[in-house]
Amino acid sequence: MKRKILAVVLAAAMATTCLTACGSGKSEGKKGSSDETYTVTMAYVGDKKEDTERIEKKINEIMKKDINMEIDLEPISWGAYAETMKLILSGGEKMDIVPILVDQANSMVNAKQVIDLSEYLDKYGKNINALLGDTAKAANIGGYVYGVTTGREWFCQSSAIMRKDILEECQIDPSTIKTYQDLTDVFAKVKEKYPDMTMMASNNSTTPDTKYEMVDTLTDGFGVLMNQGQETTVENYYATDEYREFVETMYDWQQKGYLSKDAATTTEGVENQVKAGAAFSYFAPNKPGYDIRAELLCGTEMAIAPLSEPWAGTAQISFLTYGISSSCTDKDKAMQCLDYMYGNKDVLNLLNWGEEGVDYEVKDEENNIIGYPEGKDDTNTYHLAEGWQLFNQFEMYIWEGDSPDIWKETKVMNESALKSKAFGFTYDSTGVTNELAALSNVKAQYAAALGSGSVNPDEVLPKFLEELEKAGIDKVIQTKQEQLDKWLAENEK
Repeated sequence: MKRKILAVVLAAAMATTCLTACGSGKSEGKKGSSDETYTVTMAYVGDKKEDTERIEKKINEIMKKDINMEIDLEPISWGAYAETMKLILSGGEKMDIVPILVDQANSMVNAKQVIDLSEYLDKYGKNINALLGDTAKAANIGGYVYGVTTGREWFCQSSAIMRKDILEECQIDPSTIKTYQDLTDVFAKVKEKYPDMTMMASNNSTTPDTKYEMVDTLTDGFGVLMNQGQETTVENYYATDEYREFVETMYDWQQKGYLSKDAATTTEGVENQVKAGAAFSYFAPNKPGYDIRAELLCGTEMAIAPLSEPWAGTAQISFLTYGISSSCTDKDKAMQCLDYMYGNKDVLNLLNWGEEGVDYEVKDEENNIIGYPEGKDDTNTYHLAEGWQLFNQFEMYIWEGDSPDIWKETKVMNESALKSKAFGFTYDSTGVTNELAALSNVKAQYAAALGSGSVNPDEVLPKFLEELEKAGIDKVIQTKQEQLDKWLAENEK
């Protein structure tokens, strides 16, 4: 019987003493014979669409014919991800393919809740290896390949996204903006004409510091590599001159009214703030096609001013990967299914866009452009639009409005992006679990307030640094440095 994730969450809420599942968390079930149709249970991160079962049925018609397998789709909402995955993996719930966010990888690997994919990739990973090449095994801890990344942009390019009409009105050329400091003069001119408008949008989950990404965070940010990962000495970012200068600038912006007073607490999305006419700009990572996306989200043309060259650290490529649960009853079949998903265009388009003629129609067959059928929109169609996390976005149709060359351009930037010296390195945090928990609490208390200019860094930053030291950041830094040095030597970096 199909076991839905909702049952797991409800069971937890009702304080059920244990989670039940076939095999009770042990691989006791018999592997399917070659004549049996094996059902692969696959989770992904996202809200469940009303017509998910309809799409699942269509996918299974193709998969059963091609590889004699079917798939049971299990969406997990972003907000419930950590707790739901913990319940599923620790309780032995039937799950084969699982999404792994990088900040959860260590705990999953240490508990052996996901398998090492190294040999499986060598044996079954034809499509994956063709797509990812040397990065197929990048998501590993000490050589333990816990997951496989998806075909998407793997680089970061922090940028200022600004209303184009206002820039033109104020006669400001966005190409002259090279650093975040350059924005101070821009904001001064715009604020003069729009005194009631916030210059930089922010909210409780995306304060400006979180979107200004110039260091390799080495997974958690407690010990980083500066200069886009071009240094090999692990440092406390919060104790650097670069961080101090950034939060001092945010405080200056706050005092001048460029940031809102509730910049660290409001839940309103930054794009919605722009759309409502309340904000002029926001920070976001740029990528091919982002200008179109920004215009759609903000309701007006947006200009993009990159604040760095494209670069990539392990966090970018390993932010979300797919692994195989240790409780999977047939790991070979699960791996064959995972590789199949990376290579089948029909399945990928069904999963992301839905059915042709029902949820979308082809607008330009030569350029693979699709759009809504007449009278349809996202309210009455299956429209997941999460291609970046669904295995291989490069094999999917392109939604109308995006450039026909968007996937080609993204691949070029993936290849040309500056790579961190630690690209492919993920440290084992087993020995500093308690410190990381304490550090996360300290960061939650101080970082957003400092990063949004809500507090005076002269008064608050010393307290933040003191609390970080008490929480054990030096031990985490030492742990990372020792493992990184060993990894660099082994990989001759």
